[in-house]
Amino acid sequence: MRLILFFLLFPTILYADQGVNIACVNMKNLLDKNYKIHKFYFDVMTFKYFDENKKTYIEIPNKNMIIKKNFFAARFPKYELVFQINEFEGEKNPIMSMSKYDYVNDKFLSDYLCDVKTVDID
Repeated sequence: MRLILFFLLFPTILYADQGVNIACVNMKNLLDKNYKIHKFYFDVMTFKYFDENKKTYIEIPNKNMIIKKNFFAARFPKYELVFQINEFEGEKNPIMSMSKYDYVNDKFLSDYLCDVKTVDID
């Protein structure tokens, strides 16, 4: 009885899982003062990207993505966004990069450097 009373009087905030906020910048534009930041969110259920035209996040279920150990890709009708975690010898923190692959022209269009922050899911 005391244990139940304890949990009722002292609630705690528990998080079921974690996700990541991803912000990427085109490597060609890193030195520009007005570079564009592309925003993404990835958790155990969905991948979300910010649609500039609709001004909202669009969700893609993870079952529709390619997910490997240090790699994941989101497919769209005309292109694919490929995210990869790169680990360099002597460096303690890995770096995430993103590449945009164009299906029509069969080539990679752009490479991006990404900043990743872990976030808790309520």
